[in-house]
This record gives sequence, structure tokens and C-alpha cells, in this order.
Amino acid sequence: MTKEKETVSLEQQSSSNRRAFMKFGAIGAAAAVASVVPAVAQTGKDAASPRKELSGKTSFITGGARGLGLATAEELARAGSDIVLYDIASKAIPNVGYAISDDADLQAAKAKIEALGVKCLAIKGDVRDRKSLNDAMARTVSELGSLDIVVANAGISQAGSIDEFTDADISVVYDINVKGVILTTQAAAPHMKKQKSGRIIYISSGLGRVGNELFPIYTSTKWAVIGFAKSAAVTYGRDGILCNVIAPGLARTQLADNPYILKKMMPNDPNPTFDKLSAMLMAGNPLPYGHVEPVDVAKAILFFAGSATTKVTGEVFDVSYGANARNVA
Repeated sequence: MTKEKETVSLEQQSSSNRRAFMKFGAIGAAAAVASVVPAVAQTGKDAASPRKELSGKTSFITGGARGLGLATAEELARAGSDIVLYDIASKAIPNVGYAISDDADLQAAKAKIEALGVKCLAIKGDVRDRKSLNDAMARTVSELGSLDIVVANAGISQAGSIDEFTDADISVVYDINVKGVILTTQAAAPHMKKQKSGRIIYISSGLGRVGNELFPIYTSTKWAVIGFAKSAAVTYGRDGILCNVIAPGLARTQLADNPYILKKMMPNDPNPTFDKLSAMLMAGNPLPYGHVEPVDVAKAILFFAGSATTKVTGEVFDVSYGANARNVA
């Protein structure tokens, strides 16, 4: 193309862009510009393999062997993040009325994450153990290069009336659900402060927004998670660390879908099932659902881990089929 023809072509393109802006606004003009970008700009390695939103990031997930933790790990891995699965993986905890994850769950989870094409560390550890968490976070930074996203997910549930709970019952749920969240934050914060960036995403519950006579101890721990997360948001905001909360409704995970919890929630049913429970709860919800799937929660966590929330901290996001629509604002 001669210089004269090139000049005419550019003038025509500029005129076309101005007309597009007047007719369609900024979005229309952008589309018009995109339509005349030479095809060569759309080819090559970057076009074939676009950089994912969380590429180069590392996510550390407590309770990562199954349930919400594993679903979150999968979602963040699909977005390009390397993953650390931190889980007690002990099969049982004293004073917990249902089976928890075991080593086979943790190893299977690791294989799932690696199949998504990212790096994955599977670390056995207890959120009640400060040294274990500190060592795991240090290993994360040493082997994967950074600690960018922490999902404080590990938790257990208890069911029954207030008068039923022993000292040991109360201690185990508070030590895991509250102390564990605090220790996880304390272990993560120094690394994130050094980077001047980070996201900590806390898993509370829809029950952390209301009172409940069947889950009084569990409910109180989930209120505590929200209070602590807001305090962390205030504490670490100037260090570039964003702290937010997800509050799921009933989720199809082993925390709820087990004989101990189902029998407590449906005492008059000789054969309680999760699907029956979901159907029972659906009747009172604004949306036609009685539960959420783990992936629904994981996508909300991804939202708080990504670029859409760079100026958001101290917030609580409900994933609960509209169950909280009738609550006080």
C-alpha cells in the first residue's frame, strides 16, 4: 500500500469510528475499532492461549479435601491459580458426629487439581495448630512463589438444643470454626503484608446472619466469623489485603448430608435424606431451591478472588436462594 493510500485508509477508518461513536456510543465505537484490527493481531500464542485471570497466583484453601473446599480449588485452578489443599484428613474428630475427610480424599483432590494443569500441594494439617499453619504457609511461598488467596473454609457442624452441649462439644466447634479462622489469618498475613497484596475469603453461613434453635453453637461461630472478617478488613486494608465473607445456605456437602445432621433436622422421618430436606426447605424460599451446590459457592469465592473486587473489603455475600431476603437489612 502506498503512503497516500494508507493515509486515505486511516482517514476513512477515523471517520467510521466517529460515526460509530455518535450512533452507538463508546461500546459501539469499540466494536467498530475491533472490527478493523488487522487479522494478524488476533493470531499467535496469546490469542491461542489467553492468560487466565488468576495465572501466576497461589491459593491456599483450608478444608480443601472435599466439599466446598475442593469445589473452590477446582474453580480457582480453572482460572489459572496454583493450589494448596490444607486439610486435617483424619477421618474422625472427637465430639464430631459424622465422618470427615481422610487421606484418600486429600490425595484424590490433589489429582483432580493437577489434572486441570496447575501445580498443587496437598498438606495434612489442623487449623487448630498454629505451627502447622505457619509451616504450611511458609512452604507455600517457598515452593509456589507467593501466597495470594486464602480461603478460610475448614469448619464443622453441631446440632441440638443449647442444653445438650458438653464442654468438649462446645470447645471443638469453637476451636475449629473460630480459632482456626483466626490462626489461618495470622499465618497468612505476614506473607501478604510483605507482598502488599492478598485476598482472604472467609466461609460463614446463612446461619451466621440469624438465630437458630437447632444449631445454636454452630450458628454463633458463624456470626463470629463475620465479626472477625470485618475486623481483619479494617486491620489489613492499608496493606493491600482484602477480607470478605461468603455466607452459603444449605449446601450439598458431607457437612450437611450425613445421618447425624439429617436425623437432627428431620426427627420424624424414619429415612431422612438430603433431597427430602432440600424439598422441605424450598417451600419457604423466594427462589425455587432448597440448597446450593458446592460449585455455586465456589463461583462466588472466585468473584472475591478476582479483578472485579479490587476495591471491596469487609463485605458479606449471601449465596442462599433468597433465604435472607426477609431479614433485616
